[in-house]
Amino acid sequence: MRNLEFMLFAAVVVPLVAIAQGGAAPAAPQRAGATAMVKLQTAKGEPAGQAVLTAVPDGVEIVLNVEKLTPGLHGFHIHTNGSCAPGPDPSGKTIDFGAAGGHFDPAATARHGHPEHDAQRHAGDAPNLTADAQGKATLRYTNTMVTLVPGKTSVIGKALVVHADADDYKTNPAGNSGARVLCGVIEPARDAVVGSVAR
Repeated sequence: MRNLEFMLFAAVVVPLVAIAQGGAAPAAPQRAGATAMVKLQTAKGEPAGQAVLTAVPDGVEIVLNVEKLTPGLHGFHIHTNGSCAPGPDPSGKTIDFGAAGGHFDPAATARHGHPEHDAQRHAGDAPNLTADAQGKATLRYTNTMVTLVPGKTSVIGKALVVHADADDYKTNPAGNSGARVLCGVIEPARDAVVGSVAR
């Protein structure tokens, strides 16, 4: 009986104490294989490709297939707001897809960096895309700093943005990657239950 009482105490009281002392409640487990979709468009509203995000054990795999780009390298990031409307940049100037806000940065690092070499960086930082002569680009990348489950690191309801120029992986706030040319909102896929167990 004493063992049962102790187990109940540990399961209920200890987590509450941790939260009261400033700790966070444990995140819900991410169901492997849960997916989200992004339909990207140009500033004129023309379809320009899609991305599929899939929950994997070490984060979220992003598979991106886009078009209507100029040949060469293009910065690509997860942005904080799930809106692709025009909006202000940091200087207050209205730009295409400005309502998407800045890079997704749940840890408040305020630091842009390389997605594979810098531990202290925006969670929304990602590798450059390489567009071919027809303006088409593909990328498969696993972001280990984000999830598809409800919580601080979830990217559901955020935006994917492709830029006009290459990301230099160092210049704040966006790697000197130029104008925003494609945008789409990350939404749960219809054939998956993201953040919960499928029925």
